[in-house]
Parts: sequence; structure tokens; C-alpha cells
Amino acid sequence: MATTRIADVYVPLTFNRRTQEAQIETNAFLSSGIAVADPTLAAQFASGGTTAELPQFNGLGMAEANIGSDVVGDVASTAKISSSKQIARSASRNYHWSTMDLARELALEDPMGAITNRVGAFWATDDEHRLIESTKGILADNIANDSGDMVNDVYSDISSPADTNRISPEAIINTLQTLGDKKAGISVIAMHSVQHAKLQLLQLLVDNINPVTGELVSQSYLGKTVVIDDSLESVAGTNSPKYTVAFFGSGAFSFASGPVQTPSAITRNELVGNGAGETVLSSRVNSIFHPNGFQCTGGAWASSAAGTYAELSAASSWDRVVDRKNVALAFLTCNG
Repeated sequence: MATTRIADVYVPLTFNRRTQEAQIETNAFLSSGIAVADPTLAAQFASGGTTAELPQFNGLGMAEANIGSDVVGDVASTAKISSSKQIARSASRNYHWSTMDLARELALEDPMGAITNRVGAFWATDDEHRLIESTKGILADNIANDSGDMVNDVYSDISSPADTNRISPEAIINTLQTLGDKKAGISVIAMHSVQHAKLQLLQLLVDNINPVTGELVSQSYLGKTVVIDDSLESVAGTNSPKYTVAFFGSGAFSFASGPVQTPSAITRNELVGNGAGETVLSSRVNSIFHPNGFQCTGGAWASSAAGTYAELSAASSWDRVVDRKNVALAFLTCNG
């Protein structure tokens, strides 16, 4: 009986295209509008390199205008516009699978489609983790360098937290208020399943049902889509863990894909297994999820590296270069 192997169904162009499509389609943050494709970033990375610079003019600010007069000696003072720049870095990553067992598992039905969906979902999950870790780094930077003006902290390291220390309507509204009159721009609230369960118990969530299939599409609160992501893990305290709930506006992150010379490959290692042989599937991506309003400062993030999860989550890796209200992010730190 013939056995279908990955080498028999692997077509590089088709595999690469379908992997990239699955990577984008299964990313919850892309589908929710938190991250949007940025052609400027894509154009800069298309020419090579790991760093892109996004110069920008800052706001004009607000001051009382001059009152005109008919006095020749009255000369109006002038103001100027300042500028800054965001610095984004690409993330060139790779992963490799020994595919002999995988081929046997998938050979019964559509091996190519199944493999593509799994590899694409792997990179989508990695992208989501990188976005979350970047969010943690931004939170740490904000607390360390910007007086925590993006954070509503109701956490208390006590063994019996009160309701005021947990996620609640008041806590959510006060978190949104860190954006002042820009708070309506928040469209997504991402939280750990512990916080989601709390909102369920309070019966605060609105179910959004597909009218055709009757399936639950999403849940929302105050018109904001709720995303559950347990990579927003708790931080252990002495008496009680601390959780972070992240609030995102549409386009809070920019997304782009950079060039990859060999996106995927099949390699045979004939001597492995005492000569039985091994087939390895290699996959490579080069992408960036950049938080708008920030620059990658280096610090824990080595200039030549894509940025590990630990580097992305470090305060020293980020610096805000715009006014607080121009950043579509906010944070609630609370007890479970």
C-alpha cells in the first residue's frame, strides 16, 4: 500500500501562499481591527533591513489666538510645529518540524491543506503573542516613564480582594477615561478568561449572534468587542495575582510583512534514525506588529534581533513619542 508523504504533496508556491493567508485570517487582532496593514511600513521593509523610520509632525497644541489690533507696533508672535519619529523593527523568525509523523497523521485526508492550516495558525498565534508581549512592554514603559497615565490600577495585593479591586463597570469606565474625550476610539477589550468569567457572572456581556447560523460570533461590553486571551497571564503577588486588561482602539498597531528569501523548504536527513531518514519542514516569516505612537528604543531589544518575547515585554524596549490621547491603548490592572 502506497504511503503519502509531505514531499509528495508539498508545492512551495502554493504552500507559502496558503500559509500566509491562514496566518492573517486566523489572527484575532487583525480580524478585530486592532492591527491594520500599513503600506508605508511594507514599502520600507520591502527594500531590506530590519528597521523602518516613520517621521511625523506633532499636533499644533491649543493656545488662545491673537486678537487683532490697528497698532503698528503690535507684532504677533509665531509658533512652530515640532516633529518626531516612530521606529519599527521587523521580526524575522523561523521554525522547523520533523514531518514523518505529521505526514502519517495527515495522509488520510488533504495533507496539503491540513499542513498549511496548521503552520499558518502557528504563525498567527506567534504574532498574537508578540503583540501581547509588546503591549506588556508598553505598559511597563508607561508606568516607569510616563507616570502611568494610560493605566487604571485597582489592584491590591491582599488575600481577600474587594469588588473594587476586580474588573467591574466602574473600573472599565475609569480606564476608558484615561483617554479623556478620545475614549470613544476604543473598540476592543482583551482580557484573561478569569476576567471574562467575572463579567459573565455579572451578566454584563452582550452576545452577538450570527442571524443565519445562530452561532455566537463575539461578545461585547459597552459596544466594545471582548477578546479572551490567556497569554495575558497573571503576575504572582504575595497574596493575590495581578491581571492586566488591555483596551485597544482600531489601528492601535500597524502590521506589515517583509521579504523572506526562502519562506519554506523540505529537507531530507538521510542518516537520522540510524539511516532510516527524516524529513524536515522549514517555515520562515518576516513580519512586524508595531504599536502606533511608539519607537523601539533598543535597551533589552538587541538591534540585530527580531525581539524575543522577553525583550518585547521589557520597559526599556519602548518609548512613547506622541501625546497620550493619540495612543489608542489603555490598561486596567486588577485582582482576579
